[in-house]
Amino acid sequence: MKKVAYPIDKRQWCPSLIPGPVVLISTCDSEKNPNIAPKSWVQMVSFEPPILMFSGAKGNTTEVNIMATGCFGVNLVDSSMASRVYRCTEHFGQERIEKSGLRLVEASRIDAPLVDDCRAHLECRLHSTGQVGSGFVVFGEIIAASIWQEILAARGVGRYELLDQIVFVENGMFASINKITRI
Repeated sequence: MKKVAYPIDKRQWCPSLIPGPVVLISTCDSEKNPNIAPKSWVQMVSFEPPILMFSGAKGNTTEVNIMATGCFGVNLVDSSMASRVYRCTEHFGQERIEKSGLRLVEASRIDAPLVDDCRAHLECRLHSTGQVGSGFVVFGEIIAASIWQEILAARGVGRYELLDQIVFVENGMFASINKITRI
């Protein structure tokens, strides 16, 4: 097959060359008002200590809340939630939470809520931030994690099928990553 030039602007990619796992970042502001925001630029960056990163925008509510409180939740989205999460971007603040129908619960180790509808969660303490091009990168140390007990009770690839994570490929399109191939 012949290869041809392709745009370097990710917004023009169809198909996407770098799909991203879909999560909801949950935070509270300094007055304890909750917020959730869908993100798909998420990645582990360190095993010891366990640190992940996500990219957003410096002035957005999520990033402002994290800077004020020093913590955030990472809620892993499954395929049944894709349309609700995608529509989250149509609303802001408390209205976003109400219109999405997502239920928030208290976290075990951070002062930010978790999205009860999600099958797994990571609780993070702010490690550091950085500006990279147009992106504002937040690094968080994972200090607690939780997952549905049923997922852990499954065997092998069945765990991934039950976790049923999705990736964002382009506007309005998601892909499930629950089909696992063993090598």
